[in-house]
Amino acid sequence: MQILHRVLIFLIVLFSLQASQSLAQKPSKSKNKLPKFSDYPAANNWRGPIPRLKLKTTSERMFRTQLLNASKQASDFAGHYRFAGWGCGSVCGAGAIVDLRTGDVYPPPLGGKGERWNRWMDCTALFDPKPYDYRRNSRLMIVRCGHNFDKKGKNWPDIYYFLWQGKKFKQLLHIIPPKF
Repeated sequence: MQILHRVLIFLIVLFSLQASQSLAQKPSKSKNKLPKFSDYPAANNWRGPIPRLKLKTTSERMFRTQLLNASKQASDFAGHYRFAGWGCGSVCGAGAIVDLRTGDVYPPPLGGKGERWNRWMDCTALFDPKPYDYRRNSRLMIVRCGHNFDKKGKNWPDIYYFLWQGKKFKQLLHIIPPKF
């Protein structure tokens, strides 16, 4: 009886250890998990002739050269899109998303407010060395933008996570740095 009791305790301890190890190895499904590029894949198999760029509005024609230059390059975002970025002042960023399959042009993640410059202005405070982070095989775009200087003069920009939905962006997450 005593041996059976010891074997039973041993088995309980063994199963408890295995259960705790398997729980520790499972990825966390926490709401605090940051979006990753691999979470939002995009088809990467499009290869075809690039159609004529559709510059329908005055706002789009204002930046004809930037948009035409982008349309002549290979896709670099969400499968068949090209992100075109240009400056709009000393630390201001503007840009557009060019659909290389259809020739359509869309505003950047933080743009699209109004016409003319306001449609294309994405961030008025680009201090980060890499303000836009995106991949050809993903629909996720990360934007670092904003004035948030600490006492040593280092900027801690807001971080935005956007999901491309084919014609517009959906904001997934906005991380605001602590106040210094």
